[in-house]
Formats: sequence, C-alpha cells, structure tokens
Amino acid sequence: EMIGQVGPAALLSADPPPEASLDPRVQINEAQVRQVARIVSTLPAASPYPWVGPTLPPVGHPKALDYLFAATLQQFSFWTVRDNRYQQPLIAPIDGVERKGSDYLWAAMTRRLEEDAEFCSPERQAELSREELLAVFRADNGEDPMPALDLHLEEARRYGRDMLALQLTPQAVVDRALASTEPLQTFLVILDQVGGYKEDPLRKKSSLVAMGLHDRPERFLPLRDDEVIAPIMDYHIMRSCLRMGLIDVVDGELRTRLTDRQVVSPAEEWAVRYPAYLAYEELVTLCGRSPSAVNGLIFENARRRCPEMTEPECGACALDPVCAHRKGFFQPVLRTTFY
Repeated sequence: EMIGQVGPAALLSADPPPEASLDPRVQINEAQVRQVARIVSTLPAASPYPWVGPTLPPVGHPKALDYLFAATLQQFSFWTVRDNRYQQPLIAPIDGVERKGSDYLWAAMTRRLEEDAEFCSPERQAELSREELLAVFRADNGEDPMPALDLHLEEARRYGRDMLALQLTPQAVVDRALASTEPLQTFLVILDQVGGYKEDPLRKKSSLVAMGLHDRPERFLPLRDDEVIAPIMDYHIMRSCLRMGLIDVVDGELRTRLTDRQVVSPAEEWAVRYPAYLAYEELVTLCGRSPSAVNGLIFENARRRCPEMTEPECGACALDPVCAHRKGFFQPVLRTTFY
C-alpha cells in the first residue's frame, strides 16, 4: 500500500486493509462449509479442550504460565521425510507411555518442569544448549525422536532472547493484555515481537497459547465476549479441511502432490493453508460455537479418527454424514516452525 501511490494516503485510509489474494489452485467450497457448520452446531460433544491432564502441569502450578509460553512455541514438526515424501509421525515412549506428536512434546516439557522449576523461564530458554534440549526430548529407549531438534533449539533461544530484550515475562505479557481494552488483540500484538511466535502470518501458535491461557481452569486470559480467537491452522486441521471438502484443489498437479504426500514448495503450502484458514474461520462463525469448541472437535477427530497413517474410521466420526470422504488427501508436507 505504501508504494502503490505517492505519499502515505493508503496507510491513513479509514477503509479496511485489502485481503490477501487466494491462489486459484485451491478454492473454498462455500456450500460444504455451510453443511459442516450446520451439523457442528448440533453436536453436544463439541466442547473446548480443558488444557489439563497427565501430559500438562496440574492446575495451580506456580510455573504454568512460563510452561505454556515456552512449550506451545515448540508445537511443530513432529514427522519425518524419506525420498522427498512424508514418512511417518513422531511416536515414541516417554514415562512408560507411547505418545504421539504434540502429546509427546507436552509430556517431555512437563517432565522437565517437574525436575527443574525454572526451565521454562525466558532466561533459561535464551541460553539453552543442544545437550540440554536433547535430554528434555529423550525417549525411554534413549533415542532422540525429534525430527528437527535444531529448529526447536533455535526457536527456544529466539523466544528467550526476545523476551529478555523486551524486558518481558509471561506474567508481564498477560498483565499488559488484561490492562488493555482489547486483551486478545494486545496479547497477539505483543507476541508478534517475540521469537517462536512472530514468524507465522496466521499466528497459529500465538492463537494456540491464547486459547490455552483462556481455557485452562485458572483462566489466565479472560477475553471480552466479542473477542474471537483466530483459526489454529495446523496440519491436522488442513488435512480435515481437504478431506471434508471445505476446500477444493482444482489444480491437478497440486492435487497429485498432496495425495502422494510429496514435499511441497512454500507457495504450494500457502495455496492450501490460507483458504483452509478462511474456510475454517467461516465454519466457526456459522456454527455458533466457540473457536475452542470447534478446534477441540476437529483437531481430536483428525488425530484419532482421520489420522495420517491408517484408514479413517468414518463410522465413528460425528461429521461422517456431511463429509466429502476425500480420504486420499494429505496435508501439505513442508517443514516449518509454524505447526
């Protein structure tokens, strides 16, 4: 907008900023979005995830805030590649239980928090060593299951160093948000300056930590009634959007790359991710449920009944009556620190 005309008039306009353009290779299926929203609005099971359980700090833990900030930014890249194609998700034993992906990450970070209460502080994250992070993520069999350990180390350090440079703590971020007239927007704008969160234009991890702070029993981040957390667009949600038919891949070459689970380019990933984000946002609006409730339904359904490596259990899925059953689709395979 600044360079599109002489002077700053476009930036000073009262009109809303222009929408990012959609890639013509992928289109939103408006009719299908309405159908899925209709059934979601009737489901009693669509309730928010409580953010408590065996892999998370107990309610009232004095370092729960530090944990949620430091652990949520590590929620990415739980899968491996072979021959330029998706190979398998992270599944490994930790504390006697086989856990997958994000559940493994939560458990590993919680285990370390119990051993070292200050581990999740910005100061410790800023100076984290590779050896220390290896120990955090080590499985019961002694192996390191993290497919992109160095990215996790880089994100931790960038988070800690940015928080220190800004003279922030997780508690200070929450306090600033709650002192403003727009707690959610203020919270997200602050994290837009912090490593581990600021890289993603769709704010997946920022929205995820906001949801956790809001939905935990402590209610760290109460929001105004009119504040809505944006879609948390990770690869499970993208896979669901593709398989349910919320978005249509009209380009044959891209469709083949997705169904073959090939590594895609950043432009191809964005061609899928952005319309999926918009379709999911519309779904939440139309169904009348909270973003937390819809995320709880779609995310858990994608992981347990429509997963990466096994045949979908369509008969056990509440969305089966309106699903497009495009079971061959897979999420874009691209290594990011976003999800």
